[in-house]
Amino acid sequence: MKNDQLLSQISEFCQENDMAETTFGRRSVNDGKLVHRLREGKRITIDTLDRIQAYIAASGGVPLPRNLDIVPEKRDPRGNFRFFENRQKYLLFVHTCSEKRVVAERVGLELFSIHPRPPALRLFDAGCGDGTVLSRVLRTMHGRFPHMPFYVAGKELSLEDVRLTLDKVPDRLFEHPASVFVFTNMNYAEAPWLTPKSPAAAASTIWHDVVLQGSSAGEFEAQIAALKPFLEQNWRASVSPRTGMPVYERPVALVLYREDHRFLLDQIIPRAGRTEANFDLIIASQPYRAKSSVSFRARRIIAPLARALGPGGRLIGIHSHGQDPGLEMIQAVWPGENPFSVSRHELLRAVKYELGTVGRNLNFNAYSDNRSIFRYDMEALPNEVTGSIGTSTAFAAWNAAVYVAQIEDDRLTDMDQSGRALDAAREVLRKYNGLWFNDESYVISRRRD
Repeated sequence: MKNDQLLSQISEFCQENDMAETTFGRRSVNDGKLVHRLREGKRITIDTLDRIQAYIAASGGVPLPRNLDIVPEKRDPRGNFRFFENRQKYLLFVHTCSEKRVVAERVGLELFSIHPRPPALRLFDAGCGDGTVLSRVLRTMHGRFPHMPFYVAGKELSLEDVRLTLDKVPDRLFEHPASVFVFTNMNYAEAPWLTPKSPAAAASTIWHDVVLQGSSAGEFEAQIAALKPFLEQNWRASVSPRTGMPVYERPVALVLYREDHRFLLDQIIPRAGRTEANFDLIIASQPYRAKSSVSFRARRIIAPLARALGPGGRLIGIHSHGQDPGLEMIQAVWPGENPFSVSRHELLRAVKYELGTVGRNLNFNAYSDNRSIFRYDMEALPNEVTGSIGTSTAFAAWNAAVYVAQIEDDRLTDMDQSGRALDAAREVLRKYNGLWFNDESYVISRRRD
């Protein structure tokens, strides 16, 4: 839809309802900058248009006409900022901040509350990323359950991240040989069961078993490295014409285990068309964008994952909380900016509503702030923030702040050239003698039989 037509409809609605345009953006699509971006010529997806229509209709207004010139925004997942697709920001962030380690420690605490049942402890990682959190949690799991078989499943759409995660598998298989690893690019409502919703997608599923020979990490590494052509050919994503979000071209299930433990793992190894969820622990660390709506988070991500819990299973969700020096740095440049508008309390209420009667056997634990909220730091040398703050340190701090706040690349160009960004970074670093961020956690648990 041409922006002037859409802006005219929104302006008329705001005037009739005595509503600020920023308020309209927040209430309709959880984006106070919506109207501002439209005036700058930005396009929106059809999904966003549908949400705007639904909000206007629910508020007693006249829905926007659908027979106009609709031109959906198409986002290239390799270029536009969308969670972890901006590789430069992502890699700089994970190598300068301690979030991965701190998140893994927080997830590890849940291992004391789960009660696995034969034949295996079942773990699902709802977004493996580079595999750092998963590998750290698996080390802790091995320490607590050294003789228990593991079924480890992970969802990841990014080819680059799947490669990085697979690099960490050989050491885990050497230390804990009674393990089955399953990686998939399916969406959240499909991945726990390894079963696509669409019959056409199910018929085109690529199921690949890798039975690893040998007994050393080096032997496993060589065989896993040989998967590169398979991954490049099959682990592909395209852009949804409706939502503009990256989606898989063909669903893939990649299964890895050791040949010398095949007999022991026979009941655990998944087969096409014969898989179950029933997970003892589900990790949902940063599985959605900070600016995504609470209904999207509940309906598309957390509710499906909650359904995949087995008796006594626990889902730990983690997302950015704000109210930290990182957000202060962002607001020094963009006053009033607050991408962390959905709290864990709102999200859990929405998930409970979405699940309906299915949620009767679940506990929704938001916990107190003292237990839920935890902090991680930008790891810099002491003299880098107490003395003269160099450009590299200021740039790393600014990159971390804009990455956590998920500021779009097109908003950063002019700011980076003006020098205001690095000035704001240095000011915050001096004020707090460092930089840190807050995450908040919540737990959904299924009652035991």
